[in-house]
Amino acid sequence: MRGEYSMAEKIDFDKLKSQGKTVIYKESVTELTDTDWELWGKRKTSDEEVFVYRKIVTFDEAEQYELESD
Repeated sequence: MRGEYSMAEKIDFDKLKSQGKTVIYKESVTELTDTDWELWGKRKTSDEEVFVYRKIVTFDEAEQYELESD
């Protein structure tokens, strides 16, 4: 089950792509403070509720984040 998302404002992905940027996401069971991540919304399922954060980054930064997350 993907869960239900309550979303913040929409992003123009085509515009970001033309600027060499994309969006990365991460989840946290607690609300993060003092961070450069934007709170995007919450993902709720019958079993859990997590905070979903996003950040606009360059393609290189996104690739590095993915490597570090593995």
